[in-house]
Amino acid sequence: MNLDLKNKEWKEFVFEQMFDIDSTSSGIDRNKLINKKGVIPYLTRSEKNNGYDSFICEQADKYKTDDSNVITIGLDTQTVFYQPNKFYTGQNIQVLKCEKLNKEIAQFLIPLIKRQMGKFNWGGNGATLTRLRRSKLLLPINEKGEPDFEFMEAFMKQKEKEKFDEYKNYISQRIKELKDFETVEPIDEKEWREFFIEDVTEILSGRDIYASERIKGDTPYISATANNNGIGYFVCNDNPTKESGCLSVNRNGSVGYSFYHPYEALFSNDCRKLRLKNPNKHIGIFISQQITRQRGKYGYGYKMGTARLKRQKIILPINEQNQPDYEYMENYMKQLEYEKLKGYLDKKIQVLL
Repeated sequence: MNLDLKNKEWKEFVFEQMFDIDSTSSGIDRNKLINKKGVIPYLTRSEKNNGYDSFICEQADKYKTDDSNVITIGLDTQTVFYQPNKFYTGQNIQVLKCEKLNKEIAQFLIPLIKRQMGKFNWGGNGATLTRLRRSKLLLPINEKGEPDFEFMEAFMKQKEKEKFDEYKNYISQRIKELKDFETVEPIDEKEWREFFIEDVTEILSGRDIYASERIKGDTPYISATANNNGIGYFVCNDNPTKESGCLSVNRNGSVGYSFYHPYEALFSNDCRKLRLKNPNKHIGIFISQQITRQRGKYGYGYKMGTARLKRQKIILPINEQNQPDYEYMENYMKQLEYEKLKGYLDKKIQVLL
C-alpha cells in the first residue's frame, strides 16, 4: 500500500499537548569539560553533525547525561535534531520527550517543527520557551482524532525504502561501471618519486565574485573552505573560470586543501584551478589527495600563490620510464571505489534486513 500525505486528515496540536519540554540536564560550558575524548556526544547549538560538537568521556557527577530517543531544539539558532543516544549539552537547548517517539516518527516531525521555528525572529517575535510551548503543529490524525503515530512511522519507513532503492540502483550501476578495473599492486609496494605540481597540471587563476554580485543559482562557486568539496556558494553567475574535470587548491583560508570537481564550477581567486595534463576523474582524485597531504606546511598568513604552487612538490607512483604512473593511479582509485561501494551496499542491506 502506497501511503500518501494528501489522503490523510490533518489537525492542529499545541506543542505542550504533544511533548514534555524541558531544558537539558547537563548544560556544561565547553571550558568546564573534562578534556578527555570518549563516546558520549556533546551537543551545542551547531547546525551541523546533528548538533554534535565532539565526543567526550563521563563528566563530573553533578552533570547528568540527557535521555536518548528525544528531539533537541536550540531556540535561538532554530536547530532541531533527533538524538538516538544519551548525551551532554552546552547551554540553552530544549528537550522534547514523547512516549510514542522513535527514529521514524522524529524524522516525520522535525521538518514540521522547523517550519514552526521559522516563524520566530529577532524583531519582537523571538524564540522563547513559552512561545515554543504554545506553538502548533499540523499533524495527520487517526479515527479518534489523535496524532496518527502509526501512519507517521509507516510513511517514513516507506520513504526510507524508496531512497534505499534509489541508492541501491545507483551503487549497483557504479559497481558495474567499475568492475573491469585492473588489479594493481599494494600502494606500499609501489615505487614513488617527487614531481612539481606544474609537471602534472596547468595552474590557472580564479576570479572573485563578490558578495554583492552573487546571484543564487545551481553552479558551484569554489572558495577557500575545507568543507563541502571546496564549494562556498551556489550561484547563477558566469565567467571564464567555469570548467569541469579539474582540481582546486586553496591559497587562502584553509590553505593547501585540494578537491576534484567533475561538475562545471566557477573558481574564486582564493583558490587556484588546476587543469590536469592527463584528464581523468580517478587520476584527479588521486592527485588532489597528494596535494592535500602537503597542507601542513602552510600556516596562518602563508599564502599559496601561483609561483609557490608551481614549485610545490608532491610524491606520485612511477612507471618503468620513471614518469607518473597514471594507469596505476586510475586503477588504484577504481579498485578502492569498487571495494568501498560494495561494502556500503552490503552494510546497508544488512541494516534494513
